[in-house]
Amino acid sequence: MKVIYTIFAATLYLACPSNSWGQAFSYTHHSEIGILTGRDNFGERINFTFQTFNGLQLSERHAFGFVTGLDQYGSLSVVPIAMGWRGILNPLNKWQLYGGVDLGFGSTLLEPTVVTTWNEHRWQDGGFMGQSSIGLRIKNKKANFWSFSLAYKRQIYHLTTANPRELSPDRNRPEDWSYYAKDKITFNNVVYRLGYWF
Repeated sequence: MKVIYTIFAATLYLACPSNSWGQAFSYTHHSEIGILTGRDNFGERINFTFQTFNGLQLSERHAFGFVTGLDQYGSLSVVPIAMGWRGILNPLNKWQLYGGVDLGFGSTLLEPTVVTTWNEHRWQDGGFMGQSSIGLRIKNKKANFWSFSLAYKRQIYHLTTANPRELSPDRNRPEDWSYYAKDKITFNNVVYRLGYWF
């Protein structure tokens, strides 16, 4: 976790306009909506995804910033928080090929702890998120871009089920629970997105 916090702090510092290192880097933004497709124990699945990339255009070919959004896996909501890089192959053309890499964390902050009538507690914890993408962006009359992309996304999270032994048990202390089971769940996704870039 300390490494992830350090990466995000560095990303925010670099994205701050006052820290442009003596060079006039421009701001760039890319919002996308799409579908996550994959397979799990219940068969094929199709889920909703939204993400936004905000950062600095370091050169015609390279941008660096941070990524957030929402991935919906059935009833599970995961908020990605990551650093991202975008590279443009042919920035002078109307039709441009680009690639991207995002590394970070998928947060389950929108997910509450559920307590059943048998006093069983269930909660989710986020985990590693990594994504690589390739896409095509098309310049419009306003010199902004429409984009179409294909990505591979890996998202890990943990589901914990436990019965308390104490009145006020600590989630991070298994000895406070008479039963404590933590399962690691991995979502491997092929992602299709449509976006707008400026």
